[in-house]
Amino acid sequence: MHRIVKTHLGSFVESFSLQADDEAKQFEKFATYCIISSRFSGAFDLDDVVTGTGDEGIDGLAVVIDEAITASIEDAEEVFVSPRRNHDVDMVFIQAKRSEGFDLGDFLKFKEGILRFATASPYAATDDVLAESRGMFDVVLRQVPKLRNGRPSLIARFVATGIYQRPDALEVALSDFHNQLHALGIFHEIDVKFVDRDELTRLWVDTYSGVNASLPAYSMAALPNIAGIDEAYLAVVRASDFVNNLLKTEDGNLRTQVFEENVRSFLGSENPVNKSIAATLASDSSSRFPVLNNGITIVSPDVQLQGTTLHLANFQIVNGCQTSNVLFENRATLGEVMVNVKIVETQLEDVFSELVRATNSQTKVEDTQFLSLKPIVRKVEQFFNTYDGADGRLYLERRDRQYVGQDIPNTRIFSLHNAAKCVAAMWCNRPDLASRYPKKMYEELTDQIFSDDTKEIVFYAACLTLYRFTLLVSNRIIPQNLKRFKWHMLPVVWAIVNGKNTPKLNSRAAERHAEAIINIMAQHGAPANEVFGRVTEICNSLGEATTDRLKRQNILGEMLALV
Repeated sequence: MHRIVKTHLGSFVESFSLQADDEAKQFEKFATYCIISSRFSGAFDLDDVVTGTGDEGIDGLAVVIDEAITASIEDAEEVFVSPRRNHDVDMVFIQAKRSEGFDLGDFLKFKEGILRFATASPYAATDDVLAESRGMFDVVLRQVPKLRNGRPSLIARFVATGIYQRPDALEVALSDFHNQLHALGIFHEIDVKFVDRDELTRLWVDTYSGVNASLPAYSMAALPNIAGIDEAYLAVVRASDFVNNLLKTEDGNLRTQVFEENVRSFLGSENPVNKSIAATLASDSSSRFPVLNNGITIVSPDVQLQGTTLHLANFQIVNGCQTSNVLFENRATLGEVMVNVKIVETQLEDVFSELVRATNSQTKVEDTQFLSLKPIVRKVEQFFNTYDGADGRLYLERRDRQYVGQDIPNTRIFSLHNAAKCVAAMWCNRPDLASRYPKKMYEELTDQIFSDDTKEIVFYAACLTLYRFTLLVSNRIIPQNLKRFKWHMLPVVWAIVNGKNTPKLNSRAAERHAEAIINIMAQHGAPANEVFGRVTEICNSLGEATTDRLKRQNILGEMLALV
């Protein structure tokens, strides 16, 4: 492995506490994380997308529905319950080799693995990730009338640590693979590429670097002083500059990360409003676009004005997702079209949240998309921050990439989604929902978990327990194969420490029981090891815990009966 890549791999392993894996598996997770993170925003569990033994030549596989990693057949089915008919689906396949050479045989094995995945019936893969992903793929194919363009898309990346020199044999194999995939008629867009060490390094650096850009303005006005806002500007900019400087990545794709805080994802070019935007761009009245369109709102913690150029650091588009996407899709024909942009500089998360809610209230959005704006979430974030400097210091990520560039280990950062799953598993005794049915989890438990009077400490106790579990797996104190029980072990830990009855989340009893868990889990040592030793014994006594068995509530009853 090249020395530079090996150093970056070491940083990744340290951040994700993957020391218990061998180097080959570490590199597979590293490459998979870099590839997926470069294309899709939001946190995901590496164990849901990295294959194990019997991997069919595929090291990483993600089913991405509407820009979100989907982890279970049940969750995929839930997506298509609604009448919506413009879902986006991407199938992402990754093969990662530590060698500096791009081996033709390895690439052909990767190709055959993908073709088998797409066509074999029955599909005989023994790996859980492959089997689950194929099940989700089958769900998608049954629902193609509800997909944009009527088909899913495919992304495949073959990663090695050398420099790709485009050898004839590999280029011919790549062309043949493209032709075979097109001939299947299954995929709408097909994107297959080789990734060498320079590209892999860039993708990794992008995962922890803020997104910076410069935007020249045609005209601009500064807004007067506003409480909680450092600076604000109204600007008219060329749409082509906006697209090229803020929206387009180096490889020409849409920079999806800048929309993470925008609670309305792209609704598609066939959406009536978006069709109207596109029609305006293509018409003789395109010069009127700034007065016909509401424009785009951008928030950044650091805005610098030099002359008529705005320099933005770690910015996000909080309103104008639809306009931005339509401009990107029509980028080749924008010409001199102008667009209105509102740019706000603030470092206050509460102001950030207010802007999200205020600028996204024009059309109906799902309530779960506003969870980060609830008062309890702000209080939980503040509670996490009271442990600054402690061994059990954790960070609640109210918005994606909130802590990017701050050199905080990934294992200490809990997205709001994962924090909610921890509470659902530990305090609501629903590890089945946390692991397999997250959409159903929100439907059934949102009011309970995110009530204004929920005790903040219950979030911290649950997340701290999962954090300690992750470290003990990394240190090989807990066997690797018990990671599949990570959601089920949370209520078992609760029962070992506090008994089998869980109090209401807003009660004083909840505070007392949470403190008892924190006292054990706050630092590495014998008390935590003893609790997890008992958890390990219980898990090992269950016999074979298949994926199907783990998704049912009965198994938790079996585990609690052994406490």
